[in-house]
Amino acid sequence: MTGQTVAAADPYWNRYYNAEFEFGMGTEDVLAALSELPPVRRWCDLGAGSESLLWSIPLTADHLIAVDVDLDRLAILSRYAAQGQPRPAYTTVLRMCHRTAEDFTRRCRSLAGTLVADCLDGPPLALAPGSTDLVTQFGLLGLAETPEHFLDAWRRAHVPLAPGGWCAGANWVPEPSRQTGRVTLTQGLYRRAFADAGIHPHLLHRVASVDPQFPSLWLYTGRKQ
Repeated sequence: MTGQTVAAADPYWNRYYNAEFEFGMGTEDVLAALSELPPVRRWCDLGAGSESLLWSIPLTADHLIAVDVDLDRLAILSRYAAQGQPRPAYTTVLRMCHRTAEDFTRRCRSLAGTLVADCLDGPPLALAPGSTDLVTQFGLLGLAETPEHFLDAWRRAHVPLAPGGWCAGANWVPEPSRQTGRVTLTQGLYRRAFADAGIHPHLLHRVASVDPQFPSLWLYTGRKQ
């Protein structure tokens, strides 16, 4: 995996998802977009890290497969799912999404498995084409290095998506000093990616963030034709 996230597994978890919820960083916009998606049976979260259960709160999905190249992040996710108890940031999100602690426990039980795979540069995912009703990624594709890299990773990421299935995601845009080695994300690049994968965009816009390291993000949803 060529790109780098903000920090290693434990510091990243504690900074962004284990402490109090931080408003204004774009997370509220992502949650609102996810809440508009219909219930699905099979959900695959690519580049899942340790955060899939946060995104699960506004969703209704029976089975979640979390995919990531980082074993430590997947281990954090699995341990948290086994505990089944929301921590501070998650408790705030539950209130925002009008969900209860019991709802969160059910979300934890939906984690059907984890898959270790490099979603940016590895071989095709070990998921059958058309086997998934929802494909998400939060932060993953923004780690691509060039437009061609982004488009290739996008195509491979959505091979498991069934006709009529949904995709959703967000990619945070770093401030200029952090941009080196990352693709420049544009509306045109996203629209080309949607077209290449046969996906109709339902939502695509750029959202401001108060995070000085990542002052904006691209947010999208779409449905495979």
